[in-house]
Amino acid sequence: MMNFLMKSISSNPKDKIKLVTINGNLMPLKDAKVSITAPGLSYAALVFEGIRAYWNKEHKQLYIFRLDEHLKRFINSMKLLKFIDYPNLSSIKADILQNIQANNYQEDIYIRLQGYIDEWGEMAVRSPVSTSIVSYPRPRAIAFTEGKNFTISSWQRLDDNASPPRIKASANYLNSRLASIQAKESGYDGGIMLGPNGKVSEGPGGCIFLIRNGNLITPSITSGILESITRDSIIEIADTLKIKVQTRDVDRTELYIADEIFYCGTGQEIMPILSVDKMLAGDGTPGKTTKVLQSEFTEIVRGNNQIFKSWISPTYKK
Repeated sequence: MMNFLMKSISSNPKDKIKLVTINGNLMPLKDAKVSITAPGLSYAALVFEGIRAYWNKEHKQLYIFRLDEHLKRFINSMKLLKFIDYPNLSSIKADILQNIQANNYQEDIYIRLQGYIDEWGEMAVRSPVSTSIVSYPRPRAIAFTEGKNFTISSWQRLDDNASPPRIKASANYLNSRLASIQAKESGYDGGIMLGPNGKVSEGPGGCIFLIRNGNLITPSITSGILESITRDSIIEIADTLKIKVQTRDVDRTELYIADEIFYCGTGQEIMPILSVDKMLAGDGTPGKTTKVLQSEFTEIVRGNNQIFKSWISPTYKK
């Protein structure tokens, strides 16, 4: 038992964090503080981005995947939450590159970018805006190969008129947290939420794709989903592979009779869903189309695909 506990503690991502960035300033994690009076904490006035960077050993280069798209969504998130006087894209981008270069990573990493209302203020205060950047090593999840089993959650997905799910606002993730905990307590790996209309929306931390009769199907952008960069990437990749894509309403029961299902997002990348409510997707193993998309995605993020070269940003100067 003690060995298990020590292993669990040592695998905590916090143990891997070196230098972090607060408002453009590099510092050790122990020196990075946020006031308990900050509206970002008190009123969830906080937005964030999860960004991945991939190490290519042959190139001796760390490539950030779709950095510009992540930064654009980050700005849109602050705009929708009515933040004012926030940093511009170029300064945030420079801070991210400085952080990675200072940590000198030579492995796959995850980057957590946050923007929040700092200092003190009431619920409707709109400034000052602080930013933070935390990066740490994060290898590909085992589930990328093995897949997971999901269930339909009883928690309904947020509606755009309540709290806009298209952006990465921390307040939205209470909804995701409840669905995730419920799924795990029920013996599943993850949950899938339905929207107010009873149609499939997304999971707590990723978008849903299914394959039926050779077609790749995913809920539309107006189905209460995050405007996912990984989802957008998969649609574009599928187009180059001549895989027909449908973006439309998806019924719950379509998941039960799908040939393949997968979950996608920055954290999950492309993760096979083996079953939903114990109904197998196909034969209950990662499907052929899913594997093809995974292979193509891997080549792109590691800088080995010239067609999508614009999607990757090299970190280190040659």
